[in-house]
Amino acid sequence: MIEIIARLALRGRLLLLDGGNRFDVYRCNTAIARALGDQTAELPVILERIQLARAFTCYQVESLLRETEAQALPTIVLDLLSTFHDESVAARESLQLLQTCIAQLRRLNHLAPVAVSARPEALTHRPELLKTLQAAAGQVWTLETHVPPSQPRLL
Repeated sequence: MIEIIARLALRGRLLLLDGGNRFDVYRCNTAIARALGDQTAELPVILERIQLARAFTCYQVESLLRETEAQALPTIVLDLLSTFHDESVAARESLQLLQTCIAQLRRLNHLAPVAVSARPEALTHRPELLKTLQAAAGQVWTLETHVPPSQPRLL
């Protein structure tokens, strides 16, 4: 996702919504700088193009999406399902909140592209959430864990 964020910020403003409160600004800014390499000498300007908003609960995710004005700039929602796995929220209510969020994502998608990420733990706890999100998506990409090839033995 860092590569996508970097490329979009290089082109213009970008809305980044952190649904899991896991976006470490310092670490990610460093990774964005590495991803851009020597493509720009204006890194501070590029980083200022990224508008960040966070949510700490699934209720706040829903509120954040509902209150986000639809505008003609790309939106990335990081780790959308993270807070929907909260055991203090009933599974049925969690699913209803997600369906409301999906409606808001569609609204935002009318003017500009929206990309949503979900972590693998979504497969084990409340898998219906991930299935619902995937069913609503126009396109689904599944990233596989990179396993480096074993080194050949010399002897």
